[in-house]
Amino acid sequence: MDFQQFISGLICIFIAIAIMFRLMHYAKFYAPSYFFWIGVILVVTGVISLFCPLSFLFILNRMIAIWVLIAGIFISAVSLLCPFKIRHSPTDNQVIDSLMPVFSSNEYHEVRIPASIETIKQVLKVTGVKDIPAARLLLKIRGIADEEVDLKEMESNESAGSDTVSTPDFKFFVVAPDEWITVMMINLTSPCQNENKSTSLEITTLEQFKSFHEPGSVKVAVNFRFIRITDHETILSTETRNNGITHKDNRTFSFYWKIIYPGSAIIRRVWLDTINKNAQKMSSLK
Repeated sequence: MDFQQFISGLICIFIAIAIMFRLMHYAKFYAPSYFFWIGVILVVTGVISLFCPLSFLFILNRMIAIWVLIAGIFISAVSLLCPFKIRHSPTDNQVIDSLMPVFSSNEYHEVRIPASIETIKQVLKVTGVKDIPAARLLLKIRGIADEEVDLKEMESNESAGSDTVSTPDFKFFVVAPDEWITVMMINLTSPCQNENKSTSLEITTLEQFKSFHEPGSVKVAVNFRFIRITDHETILSTETRNNGITHKDNRTFSFYWKIIYPGSAIIRRVWLDTINKNAQKMSSLK
């Protein structure tokens, strides 16, 4: 290997590290998921190097490529098999705390917006995830936003009323002046096991959600909170909590969560950033 190849390899490594740290702005570091994808990258690199050794990445021959491939498979497998932890809610001042006081996985994001709570609520009502190009691309990659599957299949299907509000993607329960919640049940049973079940189950009330205990399902609750700082400044936060009915359900869902977590987090971050941008525009017009 000549000196120029050595420099090229170091540059590639530094770029990869920089991209990973940038990604953490959107997706908070979650070791099992990050290491799973690091393993996947190593597997892809190893497979390519079996046919054409990537010497600029210090893979000089096929033997090294095999070791890179094995290392990638090992890292990804260990990450997927890493046991999940049941966690208790760190807060007790939200409705989501009573709905899901324990959960196996979650993600939390917030943004400080120079706009009033009412302005942000107006923007949220008309800002759909699937209307944001970057988010739509990620949804397509996850297989959620294709022609045959709609996000609305997974929303809470409550009847419209004074205690609910609709956005382009979901209907939310207005559980408090500063908190909106939507809930869903994800069915983990494959169609061949139970042809009478769809991939999501209809939930019409929060009480029905709390009392649902049918094995083979995962409860999901998503909230938005509007925290007033001043009349013209608000913290908008969103949290997603997931918890299976049984230990087996959590174990099954944990595989899926570790794989899709970065994309899921980026979607929510992009959603918040778009709401922030649109709320500022609306405020400037008033």
